Amino acid sequence: MVKKDLEPFETKLRKTGSAAGVTIPAEFLRHLGYEIGDTLRVKIEGDGLQVRKIDPEFDEFMALYEPIETHYRPSLKRLFK
Repeated sequence: MVKKDLEPFETKLRKTGSAAGVTIPAEFLRHLGYEIGDTLRVKIEGDGLQVRKIDPEFDEFMALYEPIETHYRPSLKRLFK
């Protein structure tokens, strides 16, 4: 599937119980490979939100990689100059 640039869209925050929700167009979800039922991680980034699908394999890899990257950071910096 060829990924194309999607124009920004506007949506409103809607009350859902004691929280709020937004509607994301299906075309955006398809573009990102998100499906109904996926678990998303949402975090504050600057003055906005970052939303990404949780990928257990990637998260497991990063949990293993981060201590290695920290330990070997000086060598990696020299290697990738």
